[in-house]
Amino acid sequence: MLRYLLCLVLFCAVTQAETLEQAVHGYLADPDAEAAKPAAKPAPSQPWDITAGLGVAYTDGNSNTLTVAFNLDAKKKWGPWKSTTAVRITYAQSDNIETASEWILIERFERSLSEVASIFFDLWLEHDEFESLDYRIQPTAGYNRRLVKKTNFELWGQVGGGFVHNEYRVNPDTEVIGQLGVNWTWQITKQLTYEQVITVYPSISYGGEGRLVFNAKFTTPISDRIDASLIITDQYNTQPAGNNKHNDVTVIFSLAIKFTKPPEAKA
Repeated sequence: MLRYLLCLVLFCAVTQAETLEQAVHGYLADPDAEAAKPAAKPAPSQPWDITAGLGVAYTDGNSNTLTVAFNLDAKKKWGPWKSTTAVRITYAQSDNIETASEWILIERFERSLSEVASIFFDLWLEHDEFESLDYRIQPTAGYNRRLVKKTNFELWGQVGGGFVHNEYRVNPDTEVIGQLGVNWTWQITKQLTYEQVITVYPSISYGGEGRLVFNAKFTTPISDRIDASLIITDQYNTQPAGNNKHNDVTVIFSLAIKFTKPPEAKA
């Protein structure tokens, strides 16, 4: 129940913000006055920001093990567009028997409408051997809006929808879903960053069902090119397939190498 109250509060916050027309145009102004302004220079394309990490993971839920984990994050901006990619892989064997085997790829393309609003397209791909899930494909799209901005804290809310196909080995299903969520970044100290994403995917095809995805990441630099990170992922399914558990949790501690050259310090 608390999850859906959170959805309602978020939806009210988004709908009570600036109108969609204002978000799309960024302002309501005199067209003649705006035409007289010089054309703004397009924002320069930024290089890919890529980090790849290797570490250990603890899984609890459909698999319970301590294993090796790989994670990759890539970001890029060009003009009003932004691409964000996250990959998580966990795998383990014991006495030549798999005890964990899961990978998740989350891709987001985002188009800025103004400083406080954007539209997005998400693609979620997943395989989980111990959930009897051959693959999950979930494309969604929607509207993203900044709700709070402070010196060391920024909060965004999103609303959208799409569909999901779960190719379970027993009873595969396809359903139309909504998407409601919040995500924030908190610069706790100069050396510690906290990123949080909470997203609810309520089922429109089957009322009262859905998934809640919780992603948290703590990051601190060790050197110019190496970060230490703690990643916590929790997927809660109201109607898990077969004998699967409602909660599936993965905790990863990794050391990540940054492939983007850090900016040179000014003299």
